[in-house]
Amino acid sequence: MICTSAWAQNLRVIDEIVAVVGDNIIMRSELEAEYAQAKKEMSFYEGDLKCEILNQLVIQKLYLHKGDVDSVYATEDRVQAEVDRRIKYYASQIGGEARLEQYLGKTVAEYKEQMRPKIEQQMVTQQVQQSLVSGVKASPTDVRKFFNEIPKDSLPKFGVEVELGLIAMKPTPSADAKEYALEKITKLRKDILSGVYDFDFAAKGNSDDKGTAINGGDLGYFSRGQMVGAFERAAFKLKKDSISEVIETEYGYHIIQLLDRKGDKVNARHILIKPLIVNSDLAKLKEKQLVLREALIEDSLTMCQVASQYSTDNYTKDNCGFYADQTTGSQQVPVAALDPLIAAKVEVLKVGEYSKPEQFQDMDGTIGYRFFYLRKIVPAHTANLRDDYQKVQSLALEKKQEDVVKEWTNTYKKGVYVWIDPVFVNCTELEGWKGLSN
Repeated sequence: MICTSAWAQNLRVIDEIVAVVGDNIIMRSELEAEYAQAKKEMSFYEGDLKCEILNQLVIQKLYLHKGDVDSVYATEDRVQAEVDRRIKYYASQIGGEARLEQYLGKTVAEYKEQMRPKIEQQMVTQQVQQSLVSGVKASPTDVRKFFNEIPKDSLPKFGVEVELGLIAMKPTPSADAKEYALEKITKLRKDILSGVYDFDFAAKGNSDDKGTAINGGDLGYFSRGQMVGAFERAAFKLKKDSISEVIETEYGYHIIQLLDRKGDKVNARHILIKPLIVNSDLAKLKEKQLVLREALIEDSLTMCQVASQYSTDNYTKDNCGFYADQTTGSQQVPVAALDPLIAAKVEVLKVGEYSKPEQFQDMDGTIGYRFFYLRKIVPAHTANLRDDYQKVQSLALEKKQEDVVKEWTNTYKKGVYVWIDPVFVNCTELEGWKGLSN
């Protein structure tokens, strides 16, 4: 009886309300879950971490209150698509949905239902935040003022940075290989339609898209613009449960089955058969890369021309073949942010030099050839406006946005009922919320 009573008491503690913001509540279980995650990621935090997590949750609920007032909402389709995207990613990282369920201790369907409210709240919060800062800009005057106000001994330190170009290419399969792949997928389609196999079984045993094959080819929900053209057009034309004709894309040959349709999104699964690449295909590709490299060295072609016409790397081809900083868009990127294998190439290249073509394996398993071009090296240095304007501008903009949000929060919270459990009365992180529950 003592154990049972203690267990019941713990349940009550887990379920108690620790804060209220308008009509939104924060449960102790929510706080503890966020705190457990934060301990792994914010071990450096010097204050009371649990108090700060509660402070952030209260701010989030304030955004949700604003969202309710302004009728901001996340559509069911958007929420479902994000839930599916995350499940697909988690499953791919752990080895399939079965292993994911084993790890979670619950079914994927149960976990999706658990995720849905949190994702919906995150989307509403992001929309409210974006509406507050959408018009905020950092002018050159703002950037200089921000930079000049930083104490000299507190200026950011930047490691070695480079301007690095990439020309990556995939081989073209032979006519015989394409014919064989086409015959294979055509037979699979025929066997599925005649009932020899079901689609799920055929995908798991035959599809060359290993990321989706483990789930029977299921791609989750997607909208227009997320898939390559021919695939997308075929998927959106299908009726529920129907199977497409064979579709050819840059990846190979597909057949698609439509599972569901919600608004402007569809849920489909597919089987991909890639034409086999042989050594002679790779040899031709290497020779092509050598020719292009020589043309670049002789200045008869530019990186922009070669990247746009020949490169298959989607991250660099539209940027004249150069890597870009994901925050600022600058072609000057930290070496530390590069893939370690690519960073190793930088160490042996001289400025203005092209590496020799080398084999690589793409994320989809395709083997290709690539070479690099080192245009510039910026040594490790203290921040300055000449070399780091875009980075400083990004920091200045971030500071202006933080100031706008902080000012809005301090004003808006005065008109909202906020109650925080007195057990947190000594939290300095929560000082700004005192006196708002009257």
